Formats: sequence, C-alpha cells, structure tokens
Amino acid sequence: MLAPLFFIIFSLLSWAWLSNTWLISFTLLTLILFSKISPWRWKITQNQFHRWGDLSSALIILMVVYIYLVESIANQPIFIVLKWLPLLFIPVLLAQLFSQQQQLPLGTLFHSMRNRHNKMIDFQTPYATLTILSTGAANHQGNLYYLLVIIFFIGVLSVIRPLKNSKISWLVLVSIAIVSGFFGQKNLKQLHYWIEGKTVEWFQSWNSDPFKGQTSIGDLGSLKLSNKIEFRVKSDKPLLLQQASYDVYLGQKWVTSKRTFNSINPIKNTDNLPLKSIEITEEFKGKKILALPDGTVNIKGLEGASLKYTDLGAVKISDAPSLANYKVFYTGLRQDSTSDYDLKIPKQHQDWLLTFSKQLHLKGLNPLAIADKIKQHFHNNFYYSLYLGNESDSNLALKDFILKRKAGHCEYFAVASVLLLRQAGIPARLANGYVVSEYDSNQNLYIVRSRHAHAWAIAYINDVWQVVDSTPPRWLTIEANNASWLQPLNDWFSNALLAFKQWRVQRIENETTPLWWSAIALLLLYLILRIYTARRQLSRKKLTLKNNQAMIYQGMDSEFYLIEGFFKDTDDIRYENESIQQWIKRLKLNDLKELQQLHYQLRFDPLGLSLIERQRLIDKVINSAYYQQL
Repeated sequence: MLAPLFFIIFSLLSWAWLSNTWLISFTLLTLILFSKISPWRWKITQNQFHRWGDLSSALIILMVVYIYLVESIANQPIFIVLKWLPLLFIPVLLAQLFSQQQQLPLGTLFHSMRNRHNKMIDFQTPYATLTILSTGAANHQGNLYYLLVIIFFIGVLSVIRPLKNSKISWLVLVSIAIVSGFFGQKNLKQLHYWIEGKTVEWFQSWNSDPFKGQTSIGDLGSLKLSNKIEFRVKSDKPLLLQQASYDVYLGQKWVTSKRTFNSINPIKNTDNLPLKSIEITEEFKGKKILALPDGTVNIKGLEGASLKYTDLGAVKISDAPSLANYKVFYTGLRQDSTSDYDLKIPKQHQDWLLTFSKQLHLKGLNPLAIADKIKQHFHNNFYYSLYLGNESDSNLALKDFILKRKAGHCEYFAVASVLLLRQAGIPARLANGYVVSEYDSNQNLYIVRSRHAHAWAIAYINDVWQVVDSTPPRWLTIEANNASWLQPLNDWFSNALLAFKQWRVQRIENETTPLWWSAIALLLLYLILRIYTARRQLSRKKLTLKNNQAMIYQGMDSEFYLIEGFFKDTDDIRYENESIQQWIKRLKLNDLKELQQLHYQLRFDPLGLSLIERQRLIDKVINSAYYQQL
C-alpha cells in the first residue's frame, strides 16, 4: 500500500519547509525511498527490534542532556526535542522497512509491552504523524501549519474511512471538525493565557506581593516553617533584606497606597554617602520581588533582566536568568517621604493602644526613645511562639496578644509596633523580607531559608526610615531547634545542585566548545554497554551449548533412539516426561526390555558399555523388526 509512503513524504517535506531542515529531511527521504526499491531484507528478531527502539530512546535522552547542559536558549527544551522527533525515531522506522517482516513489534515503542504478546504494527503512518507534530514546533505564525495538518489528516482519515458510510456525510463531519478546530484553537489560546496568569497568581507566595500582605494574625494552629534555601548572601555581617513595605492596614490585610512600578530607581545617593555591598546568589522562576537592603542604589549582575521599582521599596524582576549571582550596592538608609497613611490608626484598635501607651509612659519622649522603649518592652516582657492562638478574628487576636497572651510570632510584634508608633505620632509602616543570620563557614556565606522570612516595623525618625524590630531575638533559635533532622541532607543536595547549575551557566557564558563530544561519548558508552551485554549473553549461550554437547557423550548417541524414532508419527509415541521403562511397560513391548537395559547402562552407568556390549546393542537394534520398517 502506497498511502503510508505518501504520508511520510508529505510530512517530511512539511517539516523541512516550516522547520528549515531541508538537508536532514532529504537525507531521511532518500533512506526511506531506498528501502522501498532495495531488495535487501533482513530477518530481524523481536529482541533486535527492541534494541532499535532502545537506540531511539537513548538518542532522546542524550538530546535532553545536551539541551540542558549546553543550550543557553533552552527555556522550553520540550519544543527542541519535539522538533527533532523525525530524526530521533528514524532508526525504528528503518528497522521495519529493511526487515523481512515489514512490521514492528509494539514492544519496540513501549517497554511495558515487551513481556506480553507483542502485536505487530505498521509504523509508517505513526511516524508520519510524529513528523507532522514536530512541524508544529517551528511555531509558524499564521494558518499555514493548520492547513498542512488538515491536508495530512484528511488523507489519513480517507484511507481508514469505512466504505459503508456515504462520502457526503463523511465530508460534512470532516468540514465541521475543521471549522470547529480552527476557531476552537484560537479560543484555546486565550484560555491558555488566562489559566497561565491565574496559575502565576495562585502560586505566588504571600511575601512576594508588593501590593498586599496577608498576615497570619487570627489564623488557628501552628506555623509550619520550611527549611528550603531561598538564596545565599556574601556579607560581612548579618542584616535585614526587605521585600516590600505596607502603609494601609485593613484588618488582617496590609496594602500599599503606591502601586505603580517604574523603570527608574527612586533611591539616589544625593548625599554621596559611602556605599556598602553584598553579593547574592539566587535562582529565579518567572517574576519575583527581590529582597534587598535599605537604600539600594545600584544592582550589578542582572543587566539582562528587567527591574522595576515602587516608591515604597518593592523591586520586581522579570526576564531573569534561571540562576544569577548579583552584587547590591546600598547606603543602609531610606529617606523617601511620608504620607497621611503612615499615621492612620484603625478605630477598632484605639482602646487598647491608648491603654498600652499609658502603661509604657511614652508621652513626652522623643521619637527615637519611643521606638527603643517599645522594642525593649516586647523583648523583655513578651515571648516568641509558633502557636497562632485560639482567636480567629484578627482584631481580637491582636488585642488578646497585647493584653493577655503576650506570646506570638513576628507579625504580631510587627503590627503592634507599627500601631503603637503611630499612636505616639511617629509615621510607621509594616515591612517584610528575610533575616540574614545563618552563617555557613564552609562556604563563607550566609544561607537564607524560607523560615527566615520575617516581618518588622519601620519608623520615620530623624528624616530616615529606621528598623524597629520588636520580635524577641530568640525567635531564630526557636525556629532552628524545630528544623527537620533531614536538613543537613537537604542542604547537601541543594549545594550540589547549585554547584552543577553554576558550572552549567559558566559553560554557557564562556561560550566553550559545544558538548557534542560528551553526547557522542555517552552514545558510545551506551553502544559499548550493549555490545558487552550481548557478548555475555552469547557467552552464556555458548556455555549452555557446551554443556549440552557434553551430555551427548553420556549416552545421548545411543542406537536405541533409532527404534524410538519408529513410533514418532504414531499414536504410540513416547509421552513428554515419560521414561523409556514406563513407555515400554505401557505399550507392552517386552521384546525391547533387553535393549532398554543396555541403553540405560550406556546412558547412566559411569562405566558405560564394553565394546562387546555396545556391539550387541547395535546388532539387536539393527535386527529388530522396528528398525527394518524405518
């Protein structure tokens, strides 16, 4: 049947056209057409077909490894593999075309089918379908690819169309499918964009949103903290890295009044203050809010990415590399102006704020003293706890924390401090980010984990925003004590993976010679392994044959078997697993008893038969009536 060949030719030409792979496409076509006119055919066993399937699998794995190690543009390697499917599966197709069977065991394509009864299939049309699918990886803008797909599948469907169905109804159904598919794929594209956007929103962590911060005040249970390493910092001392700050309090939710992102950093070092610097190694996946020290003036090492800033200190990065090592230059001071939002106090908290402020005797103190007294009071009289409490209402939970429980996590301390500072007439905001404090002496840097995420208050004092961290300092020790015993093992894997990714990035940046030699070496290693395995199997077969041959000299050449051959095509044939003695007894062949005894002596007696006895066995067999009838 020529239809599968036409499908292959059409699909390969389409692939060459849209993917610009003319040389490879014509090479594959030449091999395929040669197989059609060539008289060469080989009897390929099922296991040999499986080996050709393994070769295609190995080529796919090698391509994935090569893409991951070398290709700097391989953000979506699945499309690169998809593009080269016709080349990766050509060994399987050629194995079928040059075989005597002209079909392929299903186990060649599916390893799970190899231990079952292998159904034989014609791989030509599936190969053409894979090629058309690969053509789509070219991402041709326009309707040309859709037109090629329509032509291809109309051809395939016309071949398998049941003859009892009318052509008109078949054409109507195909036309409906074509029109529905055309408009459906356009709407599907819009649906894809919508789902992608929603997925990004759903999976963003709470401290990555520069517009709102959902606190856990009023939640029930206990905080579940992760030991995952978020990034690594080279610094000469511990410090706080801020991601965002919020100035409007709406019960359990904090929001920012300034949401606009700008491409220009609002922080300028107009006073020519001395700059400090830290170095951060971080992995990026999509958009992210950077954790940076106060007064960040410049960032070097992220030049290829897009950085945007808000007036309240959030810095969003997009189009970032998967792994970056960047340097941050900062003053340590943030001097942006205040607003009316920085002094607003929710009505539901005014009663306890007034009571608590009187207890602290804040009236008459200067702003710096007020901030210090609030911080010291919480440090000396309150406790850090991962327990969230029993009150589900956030307003009541905060009041209960201040007046009764006197224990909570960092968000309780931060929110209470912001409101107390505002009550005292000091502009204040809630800030969140990370504490850099866990030093790794082996790597000479600080490790920042998910559980190092922190919240604190910032107050505008002496024309500068200053940190007021009122959470008792023991919180880091408490959380470290609750860390999993698997943390060292997880850290080892994380460091090993980071080292590999850094090596990979360095290879790409240095534009070293592509790792084709590595791919070739892996392929050669695979082939050597296959040859070695085949040699071992051959050795085992030879050993088995040798053992079988050794058994021939233990009576397997007995002339008695000539008589047994007489009964081969009769109803009196010796049953499988039936001994000769039982066979003679069943058929009542008493004239063969002496022959059977001589045969057993030759077969099983270590001394065998003497020359005279062996000659007697031969003579009796030749003179027997059974032998005469052979």
